Amino acid sequence: MATQFRYSRNSFKISVLTAVGLTCIVSFLVWLFSRLFGFAYYNTITLVSGLIFFSFCSAAMIWRFMRNEVVLAVRPDGLFDARYSSQAVPWDDIKDLRLRQAEHEFQLSVFLWPDRAVYGDAGRPEFSIDLAPLDGSVESVVHAIAPHKTISLDQG
Repeated sequence: MATQFRYSRNSFKISVLTAVGLTCIVSFLVWLFSRLFGFAYYNTITLVSGLIFFSFCSAAMIWRFMRNEVVLAVRPDGLFDARYSSQAVPWDDIKDLRLRQAEHEFQLSVFLWPDRAVYGDAGRPEFSIDLAPLDGSVESVVHAIAPHKTISLDQG
């Protein structure tokens, strides 16, 4: 039985508002510099750059949220994170899991064995799972992983 987590509605709203705010700032700067440099089609340049920036900021997140797709799943065969891979990472490939807290946000760093890691750097996590935008609590994620792998608390 897999334990599945999706994006939460509240954190999705915050993420979209953040992306919209950043897009407004970038669009204003593009508009300002387009006007300063005397481009004839400054409004079109601003619109296109704003759309491109917004799509790069949040297109994948919005797509997964609208489709209500599973973002993180703790399965008997491995740990699945849709933001990292389309396949689950087998438990035997995971060397270490470390839970790190930065202010009120938690991240789960996943370290793979060196012969299975893509990056090959033992001091760097293969990928980190941001737990804040998920619909489950940190405790529920840790509780779901506990039977499969030990999670250590990262003090750094």
